[in-house]
Amino acid sequence: MLLIILKNVKIKVIRGKELRACCWGILCCCNNIYMDDEERIVMQCKYCGQTIPDNANYCSGCGRAVREEATEVKRESKFWEQGWFAVLMLFIFWPVGLYLLWRYHGIFAKAIVSIFLLMVLGVFVTVLDINLDRGKSGDSFSKIANSVVAESIPSQKKFNEIQARYNQNEKKSMTELEKAEFNKSYEKEFNEFFKDGYVKKWCAKVDRIESVNSGMAAYVRLSCDFPEAEYAVETKRYAADEMLIPADSELYKKIMPLKSGDVVVFSGKLVSGDYSKKIVDLTTSYGYKNKKLYIDFTDIEKMATKE
Repeated sequence: MLLIILKNVKIKVIRGKELRACCWGILCCCNNIYMDDEERIVMQCKYCGQTIPDNANYCSGCGRAVREEATEVKRESKFWEQGWFAVLMLFIFWPVGLYLLWRYHGIFAKAIVSIFLLMVLGVFVTVLDINLDRGKSGDSFSKIANSVVAESIPSQKKFNEIQARYNQNEKKSMTELEKAEFNKSYEKEFNEFFKDGYVKKWCAKVDRIESVNSGMAAYVRLSCDFPEAEYAVETKRYAADEMLIPADSELYKKIMPLKSGDVVVFSGKLVSGDYSKKIVDLTTSYGYKNKKLYIDFTDIEKMATKE
């Protein structure tokens, strides 16, 4: 670039005023050159538009040569401007790696970073939407359940309270012997609660219903997702004393229209686990604990929900 400058030229104008001006010509130049408010000659980089001094050889924004004679001298880039460092940072701390790609590695890198950020945003929005739907579903279940648990026998609300108390106390630091005594105490309380062996008009959501034994029976799993306690109630399968629902029964016909998420009221007889004679087993290593109850269903009825 050839820049011809005539400085400090005073030009007489009307009414005796003087105007200090700088005149210049530009030959073989693709950069935009102009005078700033302080009468300094400045120019804009033709690659990125960054404002730079007129005597600069390289753009402070993109690092590219702005003078033809400067292109003959290779600029030594900083290590953080190099591609290997940007890739390394993608593995160590990916936000920094993305920034370096965007800042120093051209339009193609910017396009890749933009696409990646849009994908991350899409995943975030999807997960947020799913969680909001689950929250709404949980709130709906709780409202419906509160209207029926008062009629449950034995009280489902009371069972939920025992569950919540057990879960809270279980988090406390205990030795092995203290843990054993703790489980023995709660195991006794749970089984005393279920001493009659039956539940009536308990509330739950359908988790899944499956056809088993070549269509000869149905497996049912219900979930009780209360704010204070979460547990499952299901038919027994894969055991000699399985409690599946026969396909020729009236209950089978009743549950055929049910789908996952439906709120139901159920009744039935609780049964022991595969290796224990207890309904709730907290003291043996193979016990199924208090998070799951096995049941021989006698009734499952869908509840009408208001949208």
